[in-house]
Amino acid sequence: MRGFAKLGMVVGAALIASTLAVRADVTVKTKYYDIKGKTGLELFYDMNRKGPRHGFLTKAIAQTQFKTDIKGDLVYSKGICRTQGAKMVMEITYVYPRPVDKLPAALARRWKRFQATNVAHEEMHGRLAKKMVSDVNRTLRGFRMADGQSCRKANAKLMKDLDRIIVAYNKSQVDFDKREHRDGGPVEKSVLALVAR
Repeated sequence: MRGFAKLGMVVGAALIASTLAVRADVTVKTKYYDIKGKTGLELFYDMNRKGPRHGFLTKAIAQTQFKTDIKGDLVYSKGICRTQGAKMVMEITYVYPRPVDKLPAALARRWKRFQATNVAHEEMHGRLAKKMVSDVNRTLRGFRMADGQSCRKANAKLMKDLDRIIVAYNKSQVDFDKREHRDGGPVEKSVLALVAR
């Protein structure tokens, strides 16, 4: 029996499981960071100070964090290497801002709309990630290849197949953010609505 190489990934984004199997492989949790402010602009500035890190020097307002692991083995039998107990598992953590003080009524309404757009945006990142897990696990479950007892060629082929899926989904995450964060796009409109007086 030969364990195949593990692929690990942690992806942050200023980022539908349809089967029970996928839901079991993906866990989701939500974290908040506290912010203060009496106006939308003050809340916005505090988010820029306290938000989760996005890249080396910048902060995100909200974020979807992914941690993945691929478990299982490649086993050899009668000239065939196949996966055994192989699956990708993922932990998704949504990170959102949360005002600690009671907001004036008008600002509270704007905040509620602003936070709803944050949640919708991050949950789209989550749906893309869950679909990736589903595709990876479909590939893992069906993998078998003729090879020698070391399963070296089979392992290399499997890693290449999985890498192709992961790269494609990473691109879909980046493309989604580009659309959402474009000038005049949904994220900019949401922020401008929050800071409006």
